[in-house]
Amino acid sequence: MKLVVDIGGTTIKVGRWQNELKMIDTYPSPDSWDNMLNLFHKINQEHVKDKGYESIHFSVPGIPNHKTGYIDGASSLRFIHENNFVQAMTKIFKTKIYFENDATCASMAEMILGAGKSVDNMIFLIIGTGIGGSVIYNRQIQSGANSFAGEFGMMLVDGKREWAQLGSAVHMARKVSAIKDEIVTGEEVFELAKLGDKECIMATEELYHYLALGIYNLQYIIDPELIILGGGISNNEELIPNIERHLSLIMNNGQRSPLFPKLTTCQFRNDANLIGAAYLKENSYGDI
Repeated sequence: MKLVVDIGGTTIKVGRWQNELKMIDTYPSPDSWDNMLNLFHKINQEHVKDKGYESIHFSVPGIPNHKTGYIDGASSLRFIHENNFVQAMTKIFKTKIYFENDATCASMAEMILGAGKSVDNMIFLIIGTGIGGSVIYNRQIQSGANSFAGEFGMMLVDGKREWAQLGSAVHMARKVSAIKDEIVTGEEVFELAKLGDKECIMATEELYHYLALGIYNLQYIIDPELIILGGGISNNEELIPNIERHLSLIMNNGQRSPLFPKLTTCQFRNDANLIGAAYLKENSYGDI
């Protein structure tokens, strides 16, 4: 039996894994390292101590360094990158600790059990505040020379702005909010576009265009069998039809190759990070 933990920018989710996921609790994400340690001491006392867990598996933001135990890179939880994460968690839980990037964990869940279980080569995209994910060849997640493979959001899709900005519903909502001088969510922008709001129609069309453009480029750079879309926006039933509509327009340019990207949405939605974390092994996450 394993305890699985997903550390996010706004919430920390905790579950139990024994052939399937059982949610235990959800907590607001702490605002400091000390408060995070206090929270995990509480979780240990209430849910772990004397329960017989063989290991604790973490889905984390940033880039886990399996040699040092630190979480490299950057995230909205800045303090998590300044301390030895594995050392601290081992001291609290007194059992084996595994940790991996959250997008990688979600990719594993979809590859092993979900939408990608029948393919060998795929791309997994998580579209949220930014855009991340994984490249999977021969059912192995590719980390790259500097562990930056899958940082798709850093692509400059218009020559100066990152895909993480132009392909994010969060950033779209911020832009519309500034235009309207009132706060609207991404979901509200999509609904207003359906009702004929011109500003929202322009914003959603721009979003679909840039998502299609980035996906087109990834298809021809990496050549996956399947591209799986995750993140909150994947709950929008019109997402894939609209991306495909813009892909059709884009493919009239260039050499007009007939290779059309095959898209689907993720199966496990918000549980993907926890399910994928259950499959972590020591210094290895791609050899399934």
